[in-house]
Amino acid sequence: MSGINDSDVKQIAHEIECYLKNHPNAADTVEGIAKWWLQGEKNDLSNLIVQQALNYLGSKLVVKCNANPCGNKVYSSNKADSETE
Repeated sequence: MSGINDSDVKQIAHEIECYLKNHPNAADTVEGIAKWWLQGEKNDLSNLIVQQALNYLGSKLVVKCNANPCGNKVYSSNKADSETE
């Protein structure tokens, strides 16, 4: 198995949440988040743990997921829309 545990997922979720606080209009795919948002972290960060962290943040209503015109899932802050109104 991959050895991913709950604390690993929560740590990545925290890092994503911090990124979104600093970049409230950011939006990207799992791959983009792993590569660009968390680039200062482990370079070999798996998309699986990023997806699990995004699922966790989605369950807490921190992030939302929409499909772009190509059908790719794009994640962004759930707060960005309400704060700009």
